[in-house]
Amino acid sequence: MNAIRAIIVDDEKHGIITLQHLLNQCCEEVEVVATCQKSTEAKVIIEENQPDIVFMDIEMPVMSGLDVLGQFNDFNFQTIFTTAYDQYAIAALRLNALDYLLKPIDKTELKEAVERFVNNETISSKKQFQMAKHFTHSRIMDTLALSSSKGLHFVKIKEILYLEATSCYTNIIMNDGQVHLVSKTLSSFEEALSDHSFFRAHKSFIINLDYIKHYIRGEGGEVVMANNTTINLSRTKKQEFLNFFTKI
Repeated sequence: MNAIRAIIVDDEKHGIITLQHLLNQCCEEVEVVATCQKSTEAKVIIEENQPDIVFMDIEMPVMSGLDVLGQFNDFNFQTIFTTAYDQYAIAALRLNALDYLLKPIDKTELKEAVERFVNNETISSKKQFQMAKHFTHSRIMDTLALSSSKGLHFVKIKEILYLEATSCYTNIIMNDGQVHLVSKTLSSFEEALSDHSFFRAHKSFIINLDYIKHYIRGEGGEVVMANNTTINLSRTKKQEFLNFFTKI
């Protein structure tokens, strides 16, 4: 059997390295011919390398994985989505015969996904894209899956107070005072929260507009959250922020 040519598209380097390691362990027939961390470059890399399978993250800065697939008129490859996403979305997409792996990726599920490709059991990537796009646009997800070394922790998006960047990690502060440290960049959460009342107030903060108590005027200004935390508002974001609210 010829090697299965694969490309991994993921904005996080450790996600690429982890998946490559798993493929080496359980799917020796898969040869990773290219990787890509920038969603804006994915289409060119896919066209240049002509893969059989694309392992595609969904939540990426600038363009989502679904947006990347939307650039293609013809699909000569299959797609296996890889992401930390709503558990209900996972169930629904699998019912539609989509290959969809939840991070942290389970080795057995990865092997089964590749076997489905080998046995030609998956539907076309064009059909996958159409169904996934319809599903994600028709239902606003209300749950976020946060992965850790111990597994997954599911939080209600409406209960998130704000998110704070700390190096390559993100602190997620909940309205009950809990704090979850996640090994994902702040930018990676913007796509997941785009259909909700969240605003990138600063390069280090995404805030939930439903939990703002006060706005303090200034060059950029400051917002006081429901837990009395004061967050600086970027000067370049000030007008966009004020446009969210109707002045009385």
